[in-house]
Amino acid sequence: MGCLLLAGGCTTGRPPVVATLSAEVPAVEALVLPEPGGPRIIGVIETRYANALQQEVMLATEAATPGQNAFSVVFFGPVEGRTGPENIKNDSFLSEYALAEEMEQALPGIDLRPSTYFVQNRYGPFGYAVGPGEGRDLCLYAWQRIQGQQRMNVLAADRGVLSVRLRFCQSGASEAALLRIMYRYTINGYFLPRSWQPYGRPLPVAPELGRVGGPVVYPSTVFGTGAATAPPPAPARTIAPAASPSVPAPADTGPSAPSAPLEGYPTVPAPQP
Repeated sequence: MGCLLLAGGCTTGRPPVVATLSAEVPAVEALVLPEPGGPRIIGVIETRYANALQQEVMLATEAATPGQNAFSVVFFGPVEGRTGPENIKNDSFLSEYALAEEMEQALPGIDLRPSTYFVQNRYGPFGYAVGPGEGRDLCLYAWQRIQGQQRMNVLAADRGVLSVRLRFCQSGASEAALLRIMYRYTINGYFLPRSWQPYGRPLPVAPELGRVGGPVVYPSTVFGTGAATAPPPAPARTIAPAASPSVPAPADTGPSAPSAPLEGYPTVPAPQP
């Protein structure tokens, strides 16, 4: 009662509140997972916005170039425990200016050259740039925007966008080895509302699949052979011939008479004494 009469005269024993919306979460809660056997996840920093959930999925780094290898992923959608409406995450829509600024921040001083090749993974097309880092490093910066093109919900428009970035440097790596990380990563999260659908309607099965006269597709080593062929037979074991019993050489009894010449061979005269 006395505390109510004295304005500001009483305090409670509550712990201080950390002035940040970012927190470390367990690696099993990462929204993006590299393929099994790929780069190891060493930490995940999560930041909540009013309209999005962002994670920095930090990956093991074995490079001389300064900086942290990481996936940066943003889920635009209905975030649980929203903050104030002013805490908004901007969507760059893959503008050239925004990408150039991102690359400079992620890999300052690295001469990154954007690729002109068309590449895609299971979530759609993506872009990337590569450049030499320090020492024997090769660095990659990749970007992808995942948003459905065909509506799943007829009555309500589909909502939801995924923004994925990858910064990765590796000593002695090739461009193909770095791209493998983008080809085979997996999205490991979603929002519950059915209207959140960033993937769109699944593509229909190809009409020529299973039909007579359809294209012939051979197993590819990229996805594993999957062939039913038997393994090659083991090489036949060669058995060495048994060693013949050694016969003692005849004792030297002095010069012997020359033997008769063999038929069909020239006669060689014996040496003169």
